Amino acid sequence: MGKKILLIFLLIILFFSAAVQAEKEIEFWTINLSPQFNDYFIKKIKEFENKNPEIKISWEDINFSSINQQLRYRIAEGNIPEVVNLSPQLMASLLEEKLLFPISTLEKDFSQYYYSNFWENGHYQGDYFAFPWYVSSKLMAFNQEIFKIAGVNPQNITQNREEFFNLAEQITAETGVYALMPQIKIQHEFIEAGIKLFKNEDHRNKAAFNTEKAEAIIKRYQNLAEKGVIPKDTLSSGFNIALERYKKNDLAILLTAPQFLKEIEKESDYLREVTALSIIPTAEEGVINAALMNLVIPKGASHKRKAAEFAHFITSAEAQAEFSERASVLSSAVISEKENNIEKEEIITETDQGVALETEAQKILQAQLPRNKDLTLIHPQADRLIRVMHEQFARAFAGKISAREALNIMEEKWNQILAEEINNE
Repeated sequence: MGKKILLIFLLIILFFSAAVQAEKEIEFWTINLSPQFNDYFIKKIKEFENKNPEIKISWEDINFSSINQQLRYRIAEGNIPEVVNLSPQLMASLLEEKLLFPISTLEKDFSQYYYSNFWENGHYQGDYFAFPWYVSSKLMAFNQEIFKIAGVNPQNITQNREEFFNLAEQITAETGVYALMPQIKIQHEFIEAGIKLFKNEDHRNKAAFNTEKAEAIIKRYQNLAEKGVIPKDTLSSGFNIALERYKKNDLAILLTAPQFLKEIEKESDYLREVTALSIIPTAEEGVINAALMNLVIPKGASHKRKAAEFAHFITSAEAQAEFSERASVLSSAVISEKENNIEKEEIITETDQGVALETEAQKILQAQLPRNKDLTLIHPQADRLIRVMHEQFARAFAGKISAREALNIMEEKWNQILAEEINNE
């Protein structure tokens, strides 16, 4: 009788122990992905829980505008979610305040699973803090007929930025049509050209971009505007104006996200037939700006190792391939060309009426993925620093001040802001 009671007692202990173990909860936050992708996340969560029966994933989707505030509130409260979806911009202040967990301190090296540019995007002061997730990028759509009229072979587009600008000048000179209307962010232009923004990346207390190379970049855009290659309202007009000009044959080249290619197809059969696609020509560093989303683990999270396993599971090549197909985004995880059925030589696609432009675009975007990098400025005063650059570049672009004057003012104001930041620490 005593043995039976002992056995029952042990079974009860094991039952409750298993129950407690199964209730280990990992709270997972995403940004603006529900309800559109509910079925995907429910499926992936169930898959992970089946492989890890001691873990329960609690998923919550948060609005982009409020996630930072909600996360800070939960951190202060001590009730911290384990895996959080953040953009590099949203990560910036949390990194500065040391509120994120460095995943590079874990035994497993996760870097091998992702494109290096995206993995490096999570680097901060010697450690890595982010699992790269999905990516949004742009490509180049161009009117082949306008190119031919200008004497440019549409099947032989240069991939060098400076040569591309020369080609753009030729198009406008020969046709009278605006060649391109880029959404210029001057800090990205500097980075893409290999210009450092800070003299010391660790301390970041002085500006370093006031160089002859930076002056040449600003002068180049001034020159393109003066010659009518780029519309003078480029900085004040949004992408929709560029799209409308392209649809009306008033713009030869459109730098666009793939989802807007549907607008070109809807416009007319003619425009669909003359539109071809290409990767975006690059500057010296060979990088193309892309918007990246990450998964991070807050420093105070309770189950960091399991949280890392789950974050890696969601950002794995297999999981991202499925999500990318559903969401029309790109994967930060390295997927072999064989698996993705991508041919590297298909940098420029020939128009195929049987294939949607957006479908063709995926080949281009996949081909340029190794060149993609999120160029978000990580700094607590990033908004102020970028505003200074945009304001002075706009004045130079409009011909109100010289390129040298613009850079001098940028540098002076940057150093003032950076000095304030140091004094406030």
